[in-house]
Amino acid sequence: MSLVWESYPGGGSDLLALLALADWSDDNGRCYPSMASISRKIRLTPRHAQRIVHQLIEAGFVSVVGNEFGGKPGATRQYRINLSSLTGVAHDTGVAHDTGDAEDVDGCHGRRETGDTHVTQTVIEPPRTVSTREQARSLPVAGESKKKTEITLRMFMEACKAAGEKPVPDDDPVFEYAEKVGIDHEMLAVAWAEFKAAYLPTAKRYKDWRQTFRNAVRRNWYKLWFLAEGQAAAWTSAGEQARRAAA
Repeated sequence: MSLVWESYPGGGSDLLALLALADWSDDNGRCYPSMASISRKIRLTPRHAQRIVHQLIEAGFVSVVGNEFGGKPGATRQYRINLSSLTGVAHDTGVAHDTGDAEDVDGCHGRRETGDTHVTQTVIEPPRTVSTREQARSLPVAGESKKKTEITLRMFMEACKAAGEKPVPDDDPVFEYAEKVGIDHEMLAVAWAEFKAAYLPTAKRYKDWRQTFRNAVRRNWYKLWFLAEGQAAAWTSAGEQARRAAA
């Protein structure tokens, strides 16, 4: 927990979730909480907590080391906090150690403060939150003019990588839609894998690949799930096959 407090560059729900995992972890950073337990501890809905934990996994601060898809009934995922990632944030990403303030690659600010015992410590301040939509508006896609042109999915993903964006940002409307109708995050991840498998090898071009993926989810193009009255989405046979292939 001390390492998380000192070295994690973010704040808000991300920090709370990582602190919760650290509280459960052994000295090697391993823990086995259920998503329900995590959500209760950080005071969020299970679906929101799931999204936060997935963000920590994507960012490399947490790894799933067992029961990735839940395992047998009653089993929970096994997580490990990547201590080396936290150490790297503290020492390698631009946090000031000798000369005062410095800005790291994520926009977090580090400064050195001396307490009553004159021991110098690094203080990480949470970054100002800028929505991914704002970033997307301010960062043009490489190779495009102001007027959107049609590009392939591969070109779009390469442009996102160059601009430091996610192809499907965390605040994309597809997540709000999925939560509303009961499609969980794993289903979205499998849908994205199927979407890439379908389009990356092709020369198909669209102006807005994010909207195309939203259409794929809304219309269940790949028949990955089905919905019953009053119930969350459940895997179809095709969906279960795709889920196992993506594991």
